[in-house]
Amino acid sequence: MDIRQLMLPSGVGLTHVKVYDAPGADGSAAGGGAHIHTVCSEVYYTLAGTGAIELLSFEGLKTVDLLPGKVVCFRPGVAHRLLNPHANLEILAIMQNGGLPERGDFVMTFPTETLASPAAYSQAVRVSGDQDALRRRDLSITGFEVLKQAMVRDREKGRELLRQFYRMARNLIAPKVDGFEWVLKSGAQAEAKFSLDAVDFLRLGRTDYLEHATHNELFPFNAPGTNGMVGTLHAYALGDTTHTAEGKKVA
Repeated sequence: MDIRQLMLPSGVGLTHVKVYDAPGADGSAAGGGAHIHTVCSEVYYTLAGTGAIELLSFEGLKTVDLLPGKVVCFRPGVAHRLLNPHANLEILAIMQNGGLPERGDFVMTFPTETLASPAAYSQAVRVSGDQDALRRRDLSITGFEVLKQAMVRDREKGRELLRQFYRMARNLIAPKVDGFEWVLKSGAQAEAKFSLDAVDFLRLGRTDYLEHATHNELFPFNAPGTNGMVGTLHAYALGDTTHTAEGKKVA
């Protein structure tokens, strides 16, 4: 399918997440893997259960409690990890640009030696089943703990370590940037243009564009979930969930 099927109205992506409930291999709290997004802002809406999210940025480390109905928003660059101590946390992830998660705008907080090698990172981030997903999560927690502890001990040294992580993340992401641009132009930019065109039509007294309105009904739970960074995912897509190869840039 065309990956644009993952772009819902306004170009957003929408995914149900059942957060991992297995504790870390080192005894760390149950929950998801730690990562950043390099392009997209994200919204986590708590659907069920209770837990918390750890947020790490230049502002420092913060832990926010989660309960049904609560929303947490964060911009690109905020390292985040969901905690699921009661094994009941489910969230709705609302991504700024639908399709970019599938293009890989994220970087997991693996240890420095893994991040420094594109080959090692590619190997570490790849999963083929539940155990692989938990192995990947645990590796991200190992690196995340280093970043957290540095920030808590000394804010300036913590910021410098986070700055180094951003640079390594950029190096890993760089080969994908053209694909990111294609998704943005096909999704968010196209949706904005559609709305601006509607404004122009209204200004001209035209209503014929409204005659072409359509609707969609989406229920992703008839198919098995996939292993995401933070839990089991069911993405809301306008069609099946088989992704095509990289799209060409749009002029």
